[in-house]
Amino acid sequence: MMGDAVTTVTKIVEIVMKIKKAADMVKQNEDVCKQIQSRVEILSSTLSQYQDNEELMDNWGVMRTLEALADVLGEALKLVTDCQEADTNFVCLFYNAGNLSQELIKVEQRISNKNMDAMFAIMAFLLPKPTTPSSVRPTAQERQV
Repeated sequence: MMGDAVTTVTKIVEIVMKIKKAADMVKQNEDVCKQIQSRVEILSSTLSQYQDNEELMDNWGVMRTLEALADVLGEALKLVTDCQEADTNFVCLFYNAGNLSQELIKVEQRISNKNMDAMFAIMAFLLPKPTTPSSVRPTAQERQV
């Protein structure tokens, strides 16, 4: 399974590089594209640090969140690439740029959400596991006494 997780992280890094390149050439919605570019660059450098951790990459929860993140990044790449197209008709340009801006804002939020999911899964994996079985732990009522 580690190969799948590493492949997913590699895919994420590749998509991030494409987003970075595409954001540098946008002709509309530059501000939102640059925000997405900045967010995904940080995300990529953070995830790259964990790529060689075999146990982490074998964790099912981590793998699922990374796959979801890769999917959202693919959507972001398409939207940022769409911003490279210049429309010569001013009315079409204004209408399309507004709609595209809303889609970019939505995908940026989804990137943030999926990134939080992935970071939570990584943190949950890395945190020390409780050594006391839950059946032995005192209940809330027992702790209040």
